Amino acid sequence: MTDTAPTKEAYSREEPSKGERTREHILNTALTLFAQKGYSGTTLRDIAKSADVSLGLAYRYFASKEEFVIALYDRLIADLEDEVAQLPAQGKLADRVEQIMRADLKRCAPYRDAFAALAGVGLLPDSEAAVLGKQTAPIRERVWRVFYLVVTGASDRLTGKVAEDVATLLYAAHLLLILFWLQDRTDSQKATSELLTLAGDVLARYRFLLRIPQVAQTLSRFAAILTPLLR
Repeated sequence: MTDTAPTKEAYSREEPSKGERTREHILNTALTLFAQKGYSGTTLRDIAKSADVSLGLAYRYFASKEEFVIALYDRLIADLEDEVAQLPAQGKLADRVEQIMRADLKRCAPYRDAFAALAGVGLLPDSEAAVLGKQTAPIRERVWRVFYLVVTGASDRLTGKVAEDVATLLYAAHLLLILFWLQDRTDSQKATSELLTLAGDVLARYRFLLRIPQVAQTLSRFAAILTPLLR
């Protein structure tokens, strides 16, 4: 079967081992089937058959369907970490935020149909693959760290507690952006692009407000509410 999703190999600096290539092939096959047949309509046996591997080998790499979802999360955050490392060191905060958000959506684009199929399991609180669940806590911490680096690496960087709070709020905004993007039916998701442009303009224009203690305190209260879910 021909894989329709790009592999992590494309972004790796090292030649993957045979085992890594097999795992990526099985994962790509699963994502394709999830997009075509839906998450609940796809079994591990279906994935193994389409990947042309034995069921035992498929189980060796993925013991459950939820592990495919977590593997996708892990692949995307690794790409996001690579992306933030390539951001210009002297860029303004608003520019860095908009650039990383756009880069993330671009990398997610090949998986858009798979994301839509996985939305149900990702939003179930008790699912092992829940976006805000216990099993994905390490991945969430990595995502938060990405946004913290975006904030603290800007030429107009924020520091201290304000930087941590803004990183938390940006993470929450990122999750909402993904949901909006998945539902965006405009041509080439034009509405999402315009929303990002507007957000960048607002952040650039009102960045100075973060210096006002009352504003910073309000953001801190908001971040404190979100932190138990996101980190």
